[in-house]
Order: sequence, then structure tokens, then C-alpha cells
Amino acid sequence: MPGRENINVGKHIVMKKYILPLITTALAVALLFTIQRCNNEKTRGDINADALTDTVSHYQNRLGTQTASIKTLQLDKKQLQDILLNKDKDLAALASEFAKVKSIVQANTETNIPHIGIKFPQPITVHDTTVVLPPPGAVFTDWYSLGYEITKDSLKIEPFKTWADLTVITGTKRKWFLGKETVTTDIAADNPHFEISAIKSAEVVVPVPWYKKWYVWAAGGLIGGFIIAK
Repeated sequence: MPGRENINVGKHIVMKKYILPLITTALAVALLFTIQRCNNEKTRGDINADALTDTVSHYQNRLGTQTASIKTLQLDKKQLQDILLNKDKDLAALASEFAKVKSIVQANTETNIPHIGIKFPQPITVHDTTVVLPPPGAVFTDWYSLGYEITKDSLKIEPFKTWADLTVITGTKRKWFLGKETVTTDIAADNPHFEISAIKSAEVVVPVPWYKKWYVWAAGGLIGGFIIAK
């Protein structure tokens, strides 16, 4: 039947004209996204390998004080869970207070004052010869240590040391499951004698470059697909 043959030929022409270019376009777009994702993952993998072997460096900043510096890991949600949170239950507990974690900073800080001298307004006068000043000593606790010596005219403390582990987490919080998200920064110190008195936190919002936006890649794939189909 020639009519049926004409219909089949027409379907074939339609398929060749529209469906095949669409399939080709979809494959081209998928390929472009795959290449971009692989390049991003390789770059991030190289950065993380470098960051994992980096050590803390110190330098004098433009204010004349000392700055500690280290390279930063770039992790996705799963990597953050596997590399950091699964290995530190305290950090995981702090991170669980956030709906979404954007960054985590952990730092060990130590204060070391070599000598503190306190001179008395008046020297200690001991009238009873049986009373003697205490001998030099030292105090060691979980959060500080010091050595001391009391003389007739002063109190000497040398050295005085205290330390703390600080955790800084920035992310979004919300009061309930569907509540409004608020970008928040938390700072926690494990030393109970440390108190964070003020925080100023800012986040730089980086716009996505035009060449990384999905519709640019889709348009490129569309054009490429039609060129291939021709």
C-alpha cells in the first residue's frame, strides 16, 4: 500500500528532522556537564590534597601583629561528613545545630605570659618569728598553669599559661523545619574560662560567572547538537 509507505517515510523524515537533533543535543549537553564536573572535581581534589599536607605558617601582618595561616579544604556535603564530622563527635554535635554548614574553622590557641610581677603597696611585716612566707610553688589544672613566689614586697607569677580549642562554624539556622533560614556564625571554646564577648561576621557572596550558568551550557549544547546533526 503506497499510502502506508508514504506515512512511514514521513515519520522517518520527522524523526530525522526533530527527534534525532533533540537526542543529539541532550547528549551534547550531558557531555558538557560531565566534562565540567570532572574538571571541577579534579581541581578540587588537587586543592584538597595540597591543603591536607599543609602546616600552619605565621607571619607579621600589616597591623604589626602575628597571623597564623593555612590552606583551606574545599569539601562537598558528603566529604565534610566523612573527613571531619564522622571523626570528631564534638564537632558533629556543634554542626548539628545548623540546617546547612557553609564553613568550619578549628584552631588551637595558647596564651603564654613569661612573667607577671605584682608589687605590694607596703612590704609584708612579720612580727611573729614563727610565721614564715610560703615557699615558691606551682599550680596545674586542665585549663591553666602557673608558677608563683611570694616575697615580702611582691608576688611573682612565672610563667602563666592558658589554652583553648576554638571552633568557628558559619551556616544557616532556622527555628523549625520550614522556618526562615538565617546565616549565622557560632564560635565555641572548650575552655570554660574563655568567653566570646563580641563577634563580627561577614560573608562575601560571589555571583556565578555567566559561562558557568546552566542555560549557557544548555544553549551551547543545543547549538552543538544541531551542528552535529547537520
